[in-house]
Amino acid sequence: MKKFESEMLNLTYECLSRYWQKDYMFIVSYCAEQVIWCGARQDEFLLTRSDVAEDFRFNAEGLQPCHLLNAEFYAQSNASLCVITGNYRVATDETADFFLQAQQRCTFVWEKTKEGPRIRHMHVSNPIGEMKMDGKEAFPNTMGKMAHRYMMNEIQRRTCASRISAYGTNGSLTFFELPKVLFISALGKESVVQTTDGKTFVKNSISDLQKQAGDALIAIHRSYLVNPEFIRDIKRYEITLENGTVLPVPQRKYNELRQKLITLYHQQESDF
Repeated sequence: MKKFESEMLNLTYECLSRYWQKDYMFIVSYCAEQVIWCGARQDEFLLTRSDVAEDFRFNAEGLQPCHLLNAEFYAQSNASLCVITGNYRVATDETADFFLQAQQRCTFVWEKTKEGPRIRHMHVSNPIGEMKMDGKEAFPNTMGKMAHRYMMNEIQRRTCASRISAYGTNGSLTFFELPKVLFISALGKESVVQTTDGKTFVKNSISDLQKQAGDALIAIHRSYLVNPEFIRDIKRYEITLENGTVLPVPQRKYNELRQKLITLYHQQESDF
């Protein structure tokens, strides 16, 4: 992946994340004077940075603080432009007045300029029927309460509010919420990320992903990183996960790993 594409992938993610935290001026600061903004509301078709800033200010007044889930972004570029397309879910923070999540898709067109990268075009939309908004409502507050699945995801997210990012085999940049990662296995110089939603092959090495995850994942083997929240049992010389997956544990690491898990679970019990 080109350096320009990698930088714009990460910058797009940061722009969206900060927008949903009501820091809308961050994204405005990257807009060109003549920028096209196509939003989800009927009146959100704007052509200047000043109009975009005013629209974002209006949106922020009714916005609930949110974070992104299951974010996946793709990049295409030439010498001067980079097009980022993304697909993700927006979910309310625990500080919000209610629970809500909605699917969104986006397109950002970035241009290289002497002043740095500038946004020439932004388009954010929701699938038909995903969100229902009344009039000029900036956020779909009328949608009501969350489904049971989201509630469970939110409980998991609170236990470890972090994520890792990895490049897919097709060049996309995917963000994985650590509470949903069961384990990561090495595949040569690349890796396989197994989450509650399925399996994803990524180009990152397992050592790179281990650095990103920190203490959230435990190295049970040089080829496996495991989320301790999903370990069902441990015995000589293997562990079994909640989904039935059995992974090997080297004999020399067995006692150390067993003691680490016992200590971890005792800490969790004392927290409650």
